[in-house]
Formats: sequence, C-alpha cells, structure tokens
Amino acid sequence: MTDEIRSNQWFGNRILQRLGQFHRLNRNLETEIGGQRIVLPVIAGLIVELTEPWMLTLLRRLMPLTSGTFLDVGVNIGQTLIKAKSIDPARRYIGFEPNPVCVHYVEELVAANGWANVRLIPAGLGLKSGIVTLQLYHGRSGDSAASIVEGFRPGEAITFRKTVAILAAADLPDDLLAPPVGLIKIDVEGAEADVIDALAPVIARDRPLISMEILPCYDASRTDRIARQARIEARLAELDYRILRVLHEGREGDYELAPIEAIGVHGDLALCEYVMCPAERVAACLTR
Repeated sequence: MTDEIRSNQWFGNRILQRLGQFHRLNRNLETEIGGQRIVLPVIAGLIVELTEPWMLTLLRRLMPLTSGTFLDVGVNIGQTLIKAKSIDPARRYIGFEPNPVCVHYVEELVAANGWANVRLIPAGLGLKSGIVTLQLYHGRSGDSAASIVEGFRPGEAITFRKTVAILAAADLPDDLLAPPVGLIKIDVEGAEADVIDALAPVIARDRPLISMEILPCYDASRTDRIARQARIEARLAELDYRILRVLHEGREGDYELAPIEAIGVHGDLALCEYVMCPAERVAACLTR
C-alpha cells in the first residue's frame, strides 16, 4: 500500500475483524487518494479495501489518453470506481455487477462520496440475456473471486450460490454505451471472452483501451481456460488490438507494460493483468 492509499483506521479494523466484531459496524471511514478525500462505508462489516496500488498508477497513465465513458465490467465493491473517481471525478462511469450485495454497497459508496455521472447496472454483461448462477468461494457477500463460469475453480469449495442476471449488449438502452467509450476494465473471473465478444461492436466503433484480468491456465490440462484465452486472442486480432502484459510484482505500486504475442500457459498470478491496446495506440501506452 502506497502513501497515497492509506487510512489510519485499517489497523483497528483488523483487530475488530479478529475479534469477530467488525460485522456489527455500520458507519463511514475516510481515506485519501492523491489529495482526494474518499469516504468508505462500512455496511454489516463489508468495506472496500484499497488494494492494487499499481492499478492506480496504471489508470493515471491510461485515463488521460482517453475520453468518454469509463466502462467497468465486474465492479465488485468499487475498488476500480474509487481509483477512477480519484483521478477524474467528472468522468462518466458505467458499471456492471451481478452480485446484489456488491451493488448495494457501491450505491452507498457513490452516495457517501457525492459522485455524479455514475450509472450502476445490477447485472453482468454477456452474449445473451438470461438468469445464471453466481458461485461464491469466500463467504456470501462481496467475494471478488465469484464466478458465473461453472467449475471455474476446480478443487475449491463453493460457499454460496446466487441467482443473478446477465444482459446482452443488444438488450441495453441505446444511450447506455453511447459513443465514445474510452476505457474498459474487465474483471469477471473466467467470463472475459464472452464480455469481449459482447462488446466487439463498441470496441470496433470507439477503439478504447482495455484493462483486463485473465487468470492463468496453470497447465495444458486446463483446456477450458486455454480455449477461452484463444477466443480472446482471436477476437483481439480481428479488431487489430495488441496485448500488453502489466508487470507490477515488486515495483512498489508502479508497473511496466510488456508487449507479448500470446498469453500462453503459465501459473503465475503476478502475470495475469493486461492492457489490450489498439495497434495505432501502442506507442502512446508504452511512453511514460
């Protein structure tokens, strides 16, 4: 955690969590990011933790290169929303999140900070509209590892299942993804290929930068993950996009971008973050 992402309440919060009392809290805490005061609601023990300081640094580079909507697919409890609003409070933000607990928390987060130009869609984004099962692996509330992909985490116990909605891009209101969409963040625990395919018309139209997590395949036996990676790579090639891997491990909140030809088969969780960049904008993304 960097000097810019800090709060003097974290130590006390950890003590309350260990004592089993944190869930009783319903109040607001405060922190500061880049000179911006941020209010962090505590709702039935749920609070957004300001992790991944390298993402703040990355967004500080990418957001000034773009204009238009910041589209966040996989909001969870607002980790990226906070970073985006600390950089550009006026930027239009559209977020998709199927977990109702997370949606409620983010609504309170937005209200507590008085953020304007935020539109939260209580559904996931996919190829077709429908009802699916969201599998949670760490409790019942704001699990950031939750996935709608059946069997995405083999060997891990599912602690809870929720029935949630997925919306196809074609079924969205005409104004929701109106041009320009400048930056897309995708963190959907295995459903990335469906999101990229669903947004292909928007990507072709606006040529946005895309920040995306793609968890590792680990080995050649994970043919499901390898097939999803291949779909993403094929679609990006069709759209004339390049893949830049975000290198952040051990860089104390900083990052480097490394162009790669293919995602490949690996098992390193420190190598699962990417910037997908239009071919004509690679040089701008790599320039610091």
